[in-house]
Amino acid sequence: MAINDMYDGAKTHVRNVGGDSQPFSVVMGLYQGFTFNPFSFALAMDALTHHIQGEVPWCMLFADDIVQIYETRGDVNGRLEVWRQALESKGFELNRTKTEYLECKFSDVSEEAGVEVRLDSQVIPKRESFKYLGPIIQGDGEIGGDVTDRIGVGG
Repeated sequence: MAINDMYDGAKTHVRNVGGDSQPFSVVMGLYQGFTFNPFSFALAMDALTHHIQGEVPWCMLFADDIVQIYETRGDVNGRLEVWRQALESKGFELNRTKTEYLECKFSDVSEEAGVEVRLDSQVIPKRESFKYLGPIIQGDGEIGGDVTDRIGVGG
């Protein structure tokens, strides 16, 4: 579903000190790159998913990025399915080509041999590190990739 599809049949009006305008159709969504897009998306996502979000920092929404933190791959699979169903019930969908996971070994939770992270039937790719809001997060808990990146771009 394209973001503009959510405006199909939508009407609005303008309110000012002189009163309300006549209702008019909304024929276009927000422009790509428009400064208000990250805020409006986060606001909509928060409203659509407030009932399934976990506590910060285990669930974080920023612009069009969502970070979910769980103990096991099985937990990840279960929560991905909950998010998929919640978003699809409102006409949105998870971008399967941008969904990925990072496995960190910070606890003594046992290895889940043979358990793949999936969204429906699609296997979600595992990353060794990724950049989130600037810093590079590494699955091994090290900070070398982040330090190297920061030195390379001038700090």
